[in-house]
Amino acid sequence: MDDSTAPAALDDLARLVRRASQELDRAIATCLGESSVGRWHVLEAVAGGTGLSMSQLADVTLLNAATLTRLIDAMIADNLVLRKVDDTDRRRVLVFPTRRGQLTRKVMEQTLAASGLTEIGANAASATKALTALVDRVAATEPAPL
Repeated sequence: MDDSTAPAALDDLARLVRRASQELDRAIATCLGESSVGRWHVLEAVAGGTGLSMSQLADVTLLNAATLTRLIDAMIADNLVLRKVDDTDRRRVLVFPTRRGQLTRKVMEQTLAASGLTEIGANAASATKALTALVDRVAATEPAPL
C-alpha cells in the first residue's frame, strides 16, 4: 500500500469497525426489546455482585458520565441496580445489581442464546483477538502534532 491509499484504508477501517459495533448493538437491542444495549452492558458489568464505581462502569460500558448517570438513575427507578457508599472509601459510590436486576440479566442471556446471537461471540475468538490487537496498537500510537 502506498502513502496515497493509506488514509483511505484507515478511513475504511474506522467506518467498518464503527459499523460492526453499531450493527451488533442494534441486533442485541432488537433481540432484547430495548432501545439500546446500555442496560444489558451495565447488568453484565455488575453481575459479579462486588459493586463497581461509576468510573469503572464508564470504562466497561464505554458510556460517557452523563449518559451513564441517566441510565443508572433509570435502572434504579426500575429496581435493576442500587447505589451504595463504598465501605472503604466513603467518597465513592458503588453500583450493585438487585435481585430483579439479576433475574433480568438471566432472562436477557436466555433471550440472546435463543436468538443465536451468543454464537457470534462464541465463534469470534480470532476476530476478538485481532480487534484487541488493533485497539492496543491504536492506543499505543501517539499521533503526530499538526
